[in-house]
Amino acid sequence: MKSLCLHPINRLAASLLFPLLLSLAGTTAATAGPQVWTGTGPRARSIEDIARDPLNPARLWAASFGAGVYRSLDSGATWTAYRNGLGNTYVRSLAVNPHHPDSVFCGTNDGVYVSLDAGVNWTSVRTTNSSVRSVAIHPIRTAVIYATTYGGGVMKSVNGGQNWSTINSGLVNTNVRDIAIHPTKPETLLVATGTGGGIHRSFNGGITWLQVPDTTATLGAAEQVEFDRLDPNRVYAAELDRGVLKSADGGTSWVRINRGLPLLRTRAIAIIDTLRYVGTDGQGVFFTTLNDTLWHPANAGIKNPVVDALLGTAIGAPVLAATDGDGIFRTAAADSHWVQLDGGLLATNGFALAVRASDHRVFDGTGFGDQFWWSADRGASWTRAGFIFSHNSERDIAIDPVTPNRVYMTAYGSGVYRSDTNGATWLNPDSLSLTLTNRSVRPLLADPGVAGHLFVGTGIGPFESFDAGNTWSPANQGLPASFSTRALALAGGAPLRLFAGSDSSGVWRSDDGGANWVSKNAGLPNPFIHSILVDATNPLTLYVATDSSVFKSTNGGDSWLPARTLLPFGLEARSLAQDLTHPAALFCGTWGGGVFESLNQGASWLPVFGQYGLGSLFVHALAVDGAITTLYAGTESGVSQVSGYNLAPTSVAPAIAPEAGLALAVSPNPVAGGSAKVDFTLSRPGRASLAVYDLFGARVRQLMDSNAIGAGEHHAAWDGTSTSGARMGPGLYFIRLDTALGSRSTRLVRVTP
Repeated sequence: MKSLCLHPINRLAASLLFPLLLSLAGTTAATAGPQVWTGTGPRARSIEDIARDPLNPARLWAASFGAGVYRSLDSGATWTAYRNGLGNTYVRSLAVNPHHPDSVFCGTNDGVYVSLDAGVNWTSVRTTNSSVRSVAIHPIRTAVIYATTYGGGVMKSVNGGQNWSTINSGLVNTNVRDIAIHPTKPETLLVATGTGGGIHRSFNGGITWLQVPDTTATLGAAEQVEFDRLDPNRVYAAELDRGVLKSADGGTSWVRINRGLPLLRTRAIAIIDTLRYVGTDGQGVFFTTLNDTLWHPANAGIKNPVVDALLGTAIGAPVLAATDGDGIFRTAAADSHWVQLDGGLLATNGFALAVRASDHRVFDGTGFGDQFWWSADRGASWTRAGFIFSHNSERDIAIDPVTPNRVYMTAYGSGVYRSDTNGATWLNPDSLSLTLTNRSVRPLLADPGVAGHLFVGTGIGPFESFDAGNTWSPANQGLPASFSTRALALAGGAPLRLFAGSDSSGVWRSDDGGANWVSKNAGLPNPFIHSILVDATNPLTLYVATDSSVFKSTNGGDSWLPARTLLPFGLEARSLAQDLTHPAALFCGTWGGGVFESLNQGASWLPVFGQYGLGSLFVHALAVDGAITTLYAGTESGVSQVSGYNLAPTSVAPAIAPEAGLALAVSPNPVAGGSAKVDFTLSRPGRASLAVYDLFGARVRQLMDSNAIGAGEHHAAWDGTSTSGARMGPGLYFIRLDTALGSRSTRLVRVTP
């Protein structure tokens, strides 16, 4: 029912509709507004590490737990996500080559990757069975690289990551979270290991290790270890349950320096000239001076008190704090206010959505490590569940129709999870029986008449459970052997009639509850099925969302006809939904065109309130709360909601087809160095928004935004700078005009003068 496509650029780059890649700018979360989209929540991003270009301090990288690597070219004002080539997007650590900073390494939950183009594209250089918690590069011989793993100890490469060897001789504990290289004697190393291991030293580049002799530094579990560059004999360590440790003799003897710390669970250390910062596991950031006599709180403005990483370079320069759920914060001085760096960093995806009609609670599976969220106030605020899994992404959500507070979720790669606490806590009920033999799970159905009766779509067809997911049995007789299930729908009856859609075999039907299946593709030109909807008023009427728009059947799938009038030509239809309270209202979410409504059984479609305020035009999922006429859309920029959609046909002219008087032109094109002139024409007055976007859909500059602009010709110009004033480089950009009459986009190429 939900798409697996995680990277819109790869799917649309060759399309004539590529300009629709541009998403609208996000707005703050708010209760669903009448006749206008609101909200882009939940907004959160867990950041595990931060790195800075030593030759260009404005260039930063952030390791996100689930969404790959983010990069900023303007000191954190704006961020762009890059995950091309990352087989695992749960990134734990970063390291930048000090001499060639376009060479960046990252450690993920399944190995080490390298980028040779400053973090845009990634290549695996070492796979592991355990997470890579830190990466460090030799300051002189930069082909020497170290990577520490949680369970596999320390790895070393002497040829830039091409080959690796394990160097664990002498390690008491192989749960290694961090490694530090002596700034002037780089063959001297320190590592932070798990409980009973603590701090280890090596004086020969890791060939052999010795546990430090002082038990002060070996009883607990060390999270991070850091040399003081002003005096490398001073070493600091953040411990998981014993606070901060200090050594004044290079790691031989240690003392605990915890005066002023209300919490001894520390995670991160940063040493900036005469200041020391520590990040804790629930009390935010503290600092002290060179004398190390008392820690002072420095938390003003930090929204999340769990601080996973700290980055600072020199006294007076901004300090960055990476948090577990609220992205990155920046402060200019030890006792000043922290400012959250959003700029696209906090935007989540809305992969899976569900609404419980009885209490209007909304559930959201965001994927990419942002986990599972719910809203008890109709999208005004969101709460995140506790940590559920570390390698997988949510794909669908189903609500048990009988058992209170019970919710189910599919996690691609690990199976079906169940919560009996409204999503607050989760378990995998099949983890013992392992009867779900294929865990490439996506769509999920709960039988509306029977508690605990579920169907899930896997990589080899549907499976069925009668006991709330504790045990499963295949329901795929007659389906192709590798039926990658993308959609499921239930038509009811006795026995149950089911429909399944795949990414290569189209639609199939079972008239005996999933025991046997037959193909039902007559009239379907595209075999990639994203969603199937059985009409609530007639079980023989079906709609399917395909890679080539929407199709309809009125005979139980025996034949299909197009149902895409006024939908944007060529766009994928990703999700379908129906208002069960007012079943005349059908909705379709598209990939690049936003959300559309049909009030005539799919004969024609209109955009839902002109898409105004919709966080992104790239829609993964839809959910409808018909009792309060509220529609939710899970997009590339979180969940947006709107209330008061039409329940009966209106005489309002469709806005999807731009009027002849709506025109947009850019000149010169290409433009070399100077400004490009942007001209557009409106045939009647109304709202108009004009903006510039980059190749990845991020808004670079808002040129115009007015709720009341007159009819006729209008003119603007773009001088090649971003909102922050930074000069944009040569490349492909898009100019997008959004009005009440429709939208227009055009390409603009900037070339080197």
